[in-house]
Amino acid sequence: MNRKILFLLLIAGLFSTACIREEALNAEADITACTVNGATVLTTDIDYYRTFDESLNAYPIYIEVDNHTNLSALAPVFELTPGAAISPESGTTHNFNTPVRYTVTSEDGNWHRTYALIIRHQQTKSIPTTYHFETADTQNKYHILYEKADGYTTLTWASGNQGFALTGGGNRPSDFPTFLSDEGRSGNCVKLITRSTGSLGQMVNKPIAAGNLFMGKFNMINALTDALNATNFGTTFYYKPLTLSGYYKYKAGEKFYDKGKYTDRKDNFELYAIFFEQTDSVKYMDGHLAVNNFQHSQMVALARVTDRKESNEWVHFSIPFDYNSYGKVVDADKLRNGQYSIAVIMSSSQEGDRFRGAPGSTLMVDDLEITYEHLTNY
Repeated sequence: MNRKILFLLLIAGLFSTACIREEALNAEADITACTVNGATVLTTDIDYYRTFDESLNAYPIYIEVDNHTNLSALAPVFELTPGAAISPESGTTHNFNTPVRYTVTSEDGNWHRTYALIIRHQQTKSIPTTYHFETADTQNKYHILYEKADGYTTLTWASGNQGFALTGGGNRPSDFPTFLSDEGRSGNCVKLITRSTGSLGQMVNKPIAAGNLFMGKFNMINALTDALNATNFGTTFYYKPLTLSGYYKYKAGEKFYDKGKYTDRKDNFELYAIFFEQTDSVKYMDGHLAVNNFQHSQMVALARVTDRKESNEWVHFSIPFDYNSYGKVVDADKLRNGQYSIAVIMSSSQEGDRFRGAPGSTLMVDDLEITYEHLTNY
């Protein structure tokens, strides 16, 4: 599994020696796939990097079904890591008007993991449209920010903190490029700082790590080979977005690092939102989008903060989504069927995804909002 690959590389030699007489029992306890008997499944969201939800006392899995599905009698069927067992049993019928918890036990019996399966009709699945950055969990010394409503996590933000953790440069959340800060307009905010990655980063030609936060997923394996592919932008959205607004503070770092040396270039931040149509082959956008000047065949609209400045005070912005540049019409039926995605992306260094930027560049963001238009009737 991806999140364990570094560990597997370290121990691989132990399993390649002639002295091993038999294969060890599997120590993984994961749900790898899920289908639902008696339902038309629209999306399945199993994310191994999603943080533990204390309100559920479990790791959540989200499944979206057709609006006509009866949630009171559904029978999920699970695929598990080899040799693992699940309780309650796969294929048994349960009432999913509330989340149902499952415990997976590894083949060797030494490990278990509890999941909460949340099956919802599509119109209840849409992400929130206001973001105040008030809550975070600490995992492996860094923060994972999330939004919460009605006792449930409604959106988990992604960042590159997991990649920075490999450098060994963080001992507490505020040492990492992205963390929750108590310096918000009211309450907390997200704080992004471009960090030096030290000698290890220099060795692999990745000398800086920009603070970043985005809707989507961070792919750790791609981060080691193609950083632009590591940021998978996008989450399903059922409305037509109109504006992106919010507040920021920004201070550029003193020395801009580029191509192995410090230069007199001035750093700047990045903050934008994208709206695009999903296809079977395009589920996410990635870091190549900005490099290609936000041009992609599936792009529908862009809202980007371009009037950026340094300020010790909160700067308000309100940016309309630009549809004209892409010449696309939003299809109400596709919206209803969950075929469009949205993502908000921010970074303390505009070129941080190419490892160019000024250590110390600091961006704080608070009170974001996406205004939108209903095009569908549920």
